[in-house]
Amino acid sequence: MNDYLTAAEVMAHLGIKQQTLYTYVSRQLIRRVTPLTSKRSLYSREDVEKLAARRSRKASSSSMRPDQAESSLTAIGSSLTHIATDGPAYRGRNFRTLVEHPGRIENVAELLWTGVLLDDPLTWDNDDIPSNMEAAIAALQRPAGHVPILRVMATASIILGEPAGKELRSGSTASLARRLVCTYAGCLGMLSAQPRFVRPLPGESVAHIALRALDIEPTAAHLAALNAVLITCADHELSSATYAARVVASAGAGLHACLLASIAAHSGHQLGGSCDRTEDLFLIPPSRRTLDVSLASQVRTGGKLPGFNHPLYPNGDPRASYLLALATQLAGEPAMADIHATVADARDRADQTPALELGLVAMARALDLPRRAASALWALGRSVGWVAHVIEQRLAGQIIRPRARYVRR
Repeated sequence: MNDYLTAAEVMAHLGIKQQTLYTYVSRQLIRRVTPLTSKRSLYSREDVEKLAARRSRKASSSSMRPDQAESSLTAIGSSLTHIATDGPAYRGRNFRTLVEHPGRIENVAELLWTGVLLDDPLTWDNDDIPSNMEAAIAALQRPAGHVPILRVMATASIILGEPAGKELRSGSTASLARRLVCTYAGCLGMLSAQPRFVRPLPGESVAHIALRALDIEPTAAHLAALNAVLITCADHELSSATYAARVVASAGAGLHACLLASIAAHSGHQLGGSCDRTEDLFLIPPSRRTLDVSLASQVRTGGKLPGFNHPLYPNGDPRASYLLALATQLAGEPAMADIHATVADARDRADQTPALELGLVAMARALDLPRRAASALWALGRSVGWVAHVIEQRLAGQIIRPRARYVRR
């Protein structure tokens, strides 16, 4: 029996399209060889048969009656992040553990993307950024005020984007992802007093690029703090923005298009907008009277205080408590006194507990970051998780197409 199969034979045996075959090869699930005597690629029969057996076991374990099919369309299996009472765990590792070691967002990214956690701190090779990046971003600027940072990140995504076919054929998804994340870090320079895009330098980590862009000295303490923020934000299962990435990925779009969908969702009132409202409450300027009035209003109306009450954490968001403690350690108790007082009041008077947004705003204050940096760092850290979900969704090889339940009105 021949040890290798042609692309057509592999696609027929597995019942997949060419795009999915390229994805399997890029993830090293199927080995590809090109004989010296031919320009046509061949694929390992052993790998194909192992993959077919795995898919068969998965299908049999999830077999269902036709009347169950409609509800199954909205269920998405994922091996990336588990949400527990002590916060998210990335491939079985609690986020705090990963902050402690290896303590680099690059390492966590590779863990989520490949399943491999390296002990040595990683620094990515920063590929050249297209020469028209500054001009494209400058075209967004308005006469007064800063351009919304997520609009800048979306523009950068378009500039760096590749057609899905080219990306998958070349196996460049991981390298493109690294390039995008580093570029997003450089986009943070648009939040500084003198807005500009900051080009990554050779040997710089993502945290170093971000701090330089934000005009913050990249001391060891600041680098560790920013990595802690980015790792805490890296993934949170199927949030709205993450689900958007998976839907677009399932339709066969390129990585940059998937991240555009996530950025658009993250800009919404309930995600990045919630973080911005929390920032307005606590940072511009921190006023105890403003906080008291807002809290009294929420108690009276039964509403939700910005930066509080994540629905998955009825006893309080562990990410928020972790970042608030870290911010207090960095800036000192007096600098965080109003935030701690509001946390206590919200708990006692409204039974509301801090969510991630409050922790991000506290870290922005502790690091003296410019306005809107909290929600920008959330998007930068989460972009790592968005990439991981795109890769995982592509491997699933199925389009996400929920059914609507028609309701006569």
